[in-house]
Amino acid sequence: MSSFALGPLSNRPPQYQNQYTLVNENGWLRLAAVSRRILALPPEILAEIFIFCLPIDDESYLPMTPNVDDAPIVLCAVCRQWRHVAFTTPQLWRSILFEVRDYFPASGDLYVEFCRKWLSRARSTSLHLCLDTFMPGDSFNALVELVIGNGKTLSSMRKYRCRLSLSTEISFCDAPRLHDVFIPFYTTRIQLPWNQLTSFGTNQLDIEACFELFRHGSKLVSAWIRIPAYNSSIPKTVFTLPRLRTLDLGGTDGMSMPITVLKCLKAPALETLALGFENSPNGCVLPDISPFLSFVSQSSFQLRTLTLSLIPSTTSALVECLKTTPSVANLHLQISLFIFNLDPIFIALTEQRDFLPNLESLHIALSQHESRSSPVAASLVFDMLVRRCAAGLQSFRFTGRNKSDQNDIKRYLESRPAYPELLTKGLRSYVGKRTYEDSFM
Repeated sequence: MSSFALGPLSNRPPQYQNQYTLVNENGWLRLAAVSRRILALPPEILAEIFIFCLPIDDESYLPMTPNVDDAPIVLCAVCRQWRHVAFTTPQLWRSILFEVRDYFPASGDLYVEFCRKWLSRARSTSLHLCLDTFMPGDSFNALVELVIGNGKTLSSMRKYRCRLSLSTEISFCDAPRLHDVFIPFYTTRIQLPWNQLTSFGTNQLDIEACFELFRHGSKLVSAWIRIPAYNSSIPKTVFTLPRLRTLDLGGTDGMSMPITVLKCLKAPALETLALGFENSPNGCVLPDISPFLSFVSQSSFQLRTLTLSLIPSTTSALVECLKTTPSVANLHLQISLFIFNLDPIFIALTEQRDFLPNLESLHIALSQHESRSSPVAASLVFDMLVRRCAAGLQSFRFTGRNKSDQNDIKRYLESRPAYPELLTKGLRSYVGKRTYEDSFM
């Protein structure tokens, strides 16, 4: 039996050193503990490895739920060196989900102290925080004070995701580095510093608060907003959001028409626009597309991605909307119940060279309630693909409620000798049943 030097662990008592040996048992070498090479890694390398051990990443919108079996906590239990490296690596502690439940055992003073120590290790790095509670109480109030109080943590706050049912007001206006906010159900009891936000998202934002965001959100880069039904008039003032690059605007009620909000908005830097509707129970159609046309005209942006989901309009009005956005490269359309014939769109794509000339990706999803017959002639689909692939189209997706709904189109395409050639040249094509990818709302 041969042993090797323990490096950083050599200060342990002799009785523990035999744990770190290579044992030859029945001809097999067995490593009884962590090898010397790993233990001898520089702290900077260990810190980078530890970051990759986290159950989330920087691109994730989910906060981290502390777990003794996951990093960073489990890393602190390996040895003194790893614990020191973990405690002195702020990136390991920059994300946390605060869970406050009256029936949850970790909802008392000890839990608040645990969260306090967690955030203290984040030091001055930006934070991704989530407060999850439906019954605010003493523990919740203590956590709010911890996050937005006068301590050092306040100045480093970056992301805040909140699901709340509030009986008292909470203000985040004194958080100077709060930039990224997602609140599933926003209420005016939550006061936010609109003028410093770069990203904001919510499933529910009343129209007055929406205009407040537009009025003061000069630094806004990304917005994901759902507006409930409203009766308020649209102001004549045009609000300019000079940095806005991504806007996802929708309604949470069938009678809500978020397109009307665009009439008072100007976004010259916009690159991605998504408008989502819900089919009106009355079956009413919105033939007036002037708000969309005004928005495009006064913004003068170079839109690259456009998503129109269940827009309650006619086919001709939809074509007119698309004519105003020639820079669009990625087009996603979820067709509403009001559009029974898509032929004009495919004819325009085939015959008009100035109609979406930069199109690279076309994704059309039929409504969940469409008839069994396809709303477009199969020959028009084929002609469009031949014309557009020569002009740069790389991806085509056409889906419906049932795979059989698109069988005629699929059989027609596969019967054309030129279609396999398009696929060989790089066209990604799918015609068939809807999947999760086809849900734009």
